[in-house]
Amino acid sequence: MKKLPFILPGLLSTLALQAQDKPNILILLSDDQSAWAAGCYGNPDIRTPVLDRLASEGVMFSRSYCTSPQSVPARASLLTGMTPISTGMTRFNCALEKKYKSFMDYLKDSGYYVGILGRKHHMDGPAAGKYPEIREYYEKNGFVNFSRRLDYAKTMKGERNGANHGQIFELFKEYMEGRDTTRPFCVEVNYSDPHRPYDAPSVHNPAKLHLPGHFPDTKLVREDLAAYYDEIYRMDSDVGQVLAYLEDHGLKENTLIIFLGDNGGAQWMAKGTLYEQGVRTPLIISWEGHINAGGKVDRIVSHEDIAPTIMDYASLAKGPDMCGESLRPLLEGTGDIGRKWVYSARLCHATHSLPEDTSVMDQQRCIISERFKLIYNLLPGLGYVPMDFQITEMYLQLKDKADRGRLKEPYKTLYFSQTRPMFELYDLENDPTEQHNLIDLPEYADIQKELIMQLTFHMIDDRDFVTLPFPKAYH
Repeated sequence: MKKLPFILPGLLSTLALQAQDKPNILILLSDDQSAWAAGCYGNPDIRTPVLDRLASEGVMFSRSYCTSPQSVPARASLLTGMTPISTGMTRFNCALEKKYKSFMDYLKDSGYYVGILGRKHHMDGPAAGKYPEIREYYEKNGFVNFSRRLDYAKTMKGERNGANHGQIFELFKEYMEGRDTTRPFCVEVNYSDPHRPYDAPSVHNPAKLHLPGHFPDTKLVREDLAAYYDEIYRMDSDVGQVLAYLEDHGLKENTLIIFLGDNGGAQWMAKGTLYEQGVRTPLIISWEGHINAGGKVDRIVSHEDIAPTIMDYASLAKGPDMCGESLRPLLEGTGDIGRKWVYSARLCHATHSLPEDTSVMDQQRCIISERFKLIYNLLPGLGYVPMDFQITEMYLQLKDKADRGRLKEPYKTLYFSQTRPMFELYDLENDPTEQHNLIDLPEYADIQKELIMQLTFHMIDDRDFVTLPFPKAYH
């Protein structure tokens, strides 16, 4: 450790003694992984042996929802336990203000050695990229501060995914071997996989995949999905290295392990949308001897609940601004949590693209109950354009078919309609792929009204900047 002023070493020693009986905490975060893209979630095609084993050792949440189907706002919620709108993390080049504390801040203050490594954590605004003058403005005016709150913060070098493969474990070892061992550790390991571009070695056979019903069945679509699975398989093996390190160093039995995806994958009806594949991600939590092994939780939970859960296991009260709930009762089978609804918001996306279509600029909100989902589209006059794969040969081939009237339904309407309904209502129990919009059916009027009112209340509490959906309940 660096030499500190006279008083601080004593203070740190006191904190270290107080923290000795607390668990280590390891957060493993994949980039763009929908819940269905893991074997333990029932996918018969994908190979994820490490995640499957982790699920057998802990508790798997089948209905865990991110607060946004995009990295920056979603990760802000994971760290703060707050909604992205309440913290102002509503576009891709935002920086988290100093006044918003993350669980890393609280843990560090209580004696933990905290770090984030691997993929960029996205809390310090944009990288220099093509526009270094923007980055200079952020740094000059105090927007860049999050990395400075940590004991360790390092990102991988080079083009992501394949070039990063292997680097992440080296950073993890550097963190572990350089940490203050008198303090418990909390580290977030951020993987680049399975974010596009896909460049992992081929493992899955495109011809043998069982395509989800809302996927167009073409050769390129199959190849793209197989490549997505290959990315996840590579990430799965990287996770295995980290877990093996804990076992080899006798650390696993005192480490709370949390694996999850930040948001859904860049696939059909997924990332950038509020459909299930966009906002429902894997969540597996394990702690040997403390959390029920092989458990499964089917009730709705939010990524807002991750920070309070970590605080709870670190024997800390949740932060005063955190709106999530600790999942500990569900993990240990001692009770329920009070959550009736989860919410998610589609916000602005790219860091350096003008708002030419809805892949970059969109505004949607949704509320989800145990059975129903309501989506509020604030730009219904604009058609859907997918996020991160709108210029791929796969997509352009299908767009050409749609333009020439040769693409079958429901794919033409799903992906190439020039407009969208303002409101969508789905019965997730009977229509899990969200193909039947119930919003105008009179038998669902009471459900529609309740969901719209609850969404309205949430948006008021959140200080949301878009028009409230409230009047629809009385139309």
